Amino acid sequence: MSSGEESLGITQWLVESNILENGDLSIVEDITFKFSGKYNGVFREIVLENTSGIEGIRVVENSKDKVLEYKKVEDAKKGDSNVFLAKEKNNSVILQIFSPSKNEEKTFRIIYTIKNIGKKYNDIGELYYKFLGTENDTPIDFFSVNIKLPEKDVNHKVKIFAHGPLNGEINKISDNTINLQVEDVPKDTFIEGRILFPREFIFASQNIVDKDAYSNIMNEEARLQEEIEENRIKREARGALFAKIAAIVSAIEVVIFTLLAIKTRRLTDIQQERKYLDVPEDCTPAIATYITSNTISGNTIIATILDLYRKGYVRIEDGDEFKKKQDVLKDFTITKVREEDDKLMSHERYFIGWLINDMGDGQTVTTKDIENYSKTNGSIFTKHYLEWQRRIKKDVITKGYFDNSTKKFGLPLVLLFPISLIISIVTLVYESAFGFVLLGTSVLILIQGIVLLSRKSDYGYEQYRKWLEFKKYMKKLKKDDSTDDLAKYPKDISLIYGLALGIDNDILNKFNIETNYGESTFPYGYGWMYWYFILNNDKSNVFNKSINNSFSSVTPPVGGGGGFTGGGGGGAGGGGAGGF
Repeated sequence: MSSGEESLGITQWLVESNILENGDLSIVEDITFKFSGKYNGVFREIVLENTSGIEGIRVVENSKDKVLEYKKVEDAKKGDSNVFLAKEKNNSVILQIFSPSKNEEKTFRIIYTIKNIGKKYNDIGELYYKFLGTENDTPIDFFSVNIKLPEKDVNHKVKIFAHGPLNGEINKISDNTINLQVEDVPKDTFIEGRILFPREFIFASQNIVDKDAYSNIMNEEARLQEEIEENRIKREARGALFAKIAAIVSAIEVVIFTLLAIKTRRLTDIQQERKYLDVPEDCTPAIATYITSNTISGNTIIATILDLYRKGYVRIEDGDEFKKKQDVLKDFTITKVREEDDKLMSHERYFIGWLINDMGDGQTVTTKDIENYSKTNGSIFTKHYLEWQRRIKKDVITKGYFDNSTKKFGLPLVLLFPISLIISIVTLVYESAFGFVLLGTSVLILIQGIVLLSRKSDYGYEQYRKWLEFKKYMKKLKKDDSTDDLAKYPKDISLIYGLALGIDNDILNKFNIETNYGESTFPYGYGWMYWYFILNNDKSNVFNKSINNSFSSVTPPVGGGGGFTGGGGGGAGGGGAGGF
């Protein structure tokens, strides 16, 4: 069989069968396969259990433009066509039909006779046969069986039963023809028919059972019907119970959601909204990034280095390359010029130690050193990066950006979600609309729980809104060629934090139009002219490229008649079909 069997389906399986006077069952099957992908052919397994064998096997391909009979052979290999094998195995016959196919539909007619399947009791004749067995592992869109009796049922003595999917239907379409049909048959599902008729219909049958069977068979089928009815009543009762549970839980979740929404809502007025337009707190690029997106990127690393340069803790030099004023800078040296002190946050002090002491020589580090260290000490590099992230989070909590008081509400809500989800799914299985209601309220509760677990304090929310207004303002500059409003935010805030928050370089470069700032702009370095060389020409920017390459491995990217009964399964035959 093909490993890609899931791409093979059966759109329809039509069976025409005739009960013969000698008790044999002649069968003609038209099976339409839909191939998605490449296949060598199909197979059909016919189970012979409780039969006297099979004879007269023929295979015909029925296409729109041709009718082609396949030849039975003793041996064939993949790639062969228009031939079939019939191999007996474990009380079954497996037909291998060689017909190379790719992304198309083909209908194969399989003709055969099952020997001596009709039983002749003292008081009744019986056909009990599986037209499809649990061996079938290919889903079927539509399955239909016509069973033709040897004689007409003029006295209405024929009794019809079918076992399989409960959506199946039984129809008596004439005095001597019965139809069984099912839509959307899953794999591993059997379909069988049980027909009782006057024993004279199969007068030539040699499959004689010397006992009366009519009453036992009718009682057996009645028990199956009773079981179905009992199961239906139980199912309806369970469905009603879960519908009530779902309705109650949904109501409770709505009340919880409403009360917590009222309790935790922020009261704002026009004065408060105006405060959000003020300059944000000069925290650190890492903290600004964390409280706005929870994502640390390569730009955050670069912004952190430049922020430490701005604060006078490191100096960034490029050696002779800058003096030559070449457009593409080859290498940079980062030198520690001031010891870490309490003016820096924990994650800043840790970053300097990691950068200078671990990746450098204790005093300096080059962008080349950083690249080499990340490649040769991958696991240690990742460990330091994760520790730096942990310290960022700790500093954010220490500074009071998040509201710890709401976690006691958030955690129970998150834990409630899987319980509610299970109840909603079970309720939906029982076809109750309350399952959808509970599913909706469960999602609301989950979202609320996550929000409460990471809810910002009033102070943190104020800073968060200010940074969002800052990002909005920076992005607006892209559409506005005027530089009159560039003074709204300090240039150091705009450049460093804009870089950390992912603002496009072409927007940041607007701040480098004026390059006549003196070296006193910063404690060290070449002033805003230096920024111009660092931030311009992003594609050929070695500083950015080197830092991003080093941290890329650890920073995440941004981004009618009657119905079937259950039970049964005691009929002869079975089998299924698939591809290879």
